[in-house]
Amino acid sequence: MARQRDADRTRAALLVAARTLFSTRGFANTGVRDVADLAGVNSSLVGRYFGSKQGLFRAALDSVLDITPVLQGDRRRFCADMVSALCDTPDARGPLAMMILSAADPEAHATSVELLQTKVLTPLAEWLGPPDGEWRAARLHILWSGFLTSWRLLPIQALDDTRIASARRWLEDATQAIVDEGAP
Repeated sequence: MARQRDADRTRAALLVAARTLFSTRGFANTGVRDVADLAGVNSSLVGRYFGSKQGLFRAALDSVLDITPVLQGDRRRFCADMVSALCDTPDARGPLAMMILSAADPEAHATSVELLQTKVLTPLAEWLGPPDGEWRAARLHILWSGFLTSWRLLPIQALDDTRIASARRWLEDATQAIVDEGAP
């Protein structure tokens, strides 16, 4: 049993290290040895647990890109819960940063597009329902990713600390307006 716990701990450490490096350096500038060094393990374990750097990227992104917990909450609180997830989660920018910084690599880009669709857009569209759930999910993604990019990845002065409270209210209202388009 101790061996399984060590394997689980090693795998988890590799995923944390991978998320950190892929979200700050991108796919191309992150090596398997870099991830293993940060995790404090031998680099051969990346291949053992994930098969390749691409497999590690997929597992790291898959482990953090999931909207279903927010969708399972009270529908009336969705907008507040979503904005809280975007603004109050210490690493909320991580998945978006991983995808943006890895877009230059064709395989990592394809993985990002696939996981974004299956882990965020499709479940969100189904939750939103008719009319036009897919289009509303796409617009919400554009809204949220634009906000995170402008606040955390490429910060603009208008979103400084003095305005973040009003920006959050605006984001909640804009999210609610898109969600309400399908209300009976």
